[in-house]
Amino acid sequence: MAWVSGAIEFEKPSQNQEHFEGNIVLTKVDALVLQGFVMESEGKKPLPGALVMVYVRVNDGKEEPLCQTFSSRDGHYLLHIDKAKIPGDSTAIIIRASANEHSSSI
Repeated sequence: MAWVSGAIEFEKPSQNQEHFEGNIVLTKVDALVLQGFVMESEGKKPLPGALVMVYVRVNDGKEEPLCQTFSSRDGHYLLHIDKAKIPGDSTAIIIRASANEHSSSI
């Protein structure tokens, strides 16, 4: 089980308030939550728009796809993997990212 943060709910400030106050909404999920950053190998700059793919390797060495997403403007990615989709004979979870010359222009 994990808790994943969502949006921040702001209330309109009253006339006497000088700042906004808000609550971060957390969602309880029964999933494996993976997060990270995709960065260029040279220069270590964030890489937006990269395809991030997650695979599971099973006992026979075969890799099966679990899920995918794209990195955000700052190179960040967040993935939720349903634990029920991970086979009992899995030996590894693999995360791969790929990008092309257009990825950094997103």
